Amino acid sequence: MNRPPAPRIFRSTLHPGTAPATLVYGRALVRPLGACVLPVMVGALLAVLQEAPALAYLTRGFPAALAVAMLWTHFRLRALPAEVQVVPGAAAVRTVWACARNEPPAWFRILDLRLTPDALQVTLGYTPYTLPFDRWPEHDDLLAALQEARNG
Repeated sequence: MNRPPAPRIFRSTLHPGTAPATLVYGRALVRPLGACVLPVMVGALLAVLQEAPALAYLTRGFPAALAVAMLWTHFRLRALPAEVQVVPGAAAVRTVWACARNEPPAWFRILDLRLTPDALQVTLGYTPYTLPFDRWPEHDDLLAALQEARNG
């Protein structure tokens, strides 16, 4: 009985490891929340300094800022590649969210593989991915594995 080969796994610096999905989401929410709430706070400060009512501004602005930050985080976690798995003839990219939730990989043929001065660009199925070298410590091994899987 032939077993399929074990995939070679490459992890980026953004990989959540064993952290639970709620912790990964909470950590990722901090910066977008700060960026979205800052204009609300500045606006409220300006309203108070001008002796204008600021409560209505805050009660509408904060929920809107929170909603935008949550959407930003939602899409960002589902778009950032965190792990690449390679087997002969195929590869799979899992996002930060997929890794945090331990979702199974979706395997695709490697259609294109390009090397730029600062990143590796790979197309799996019909989806292009850019893997910057500064986020992928084993980028040389990853490139070699993807070339081997594509050619072999």
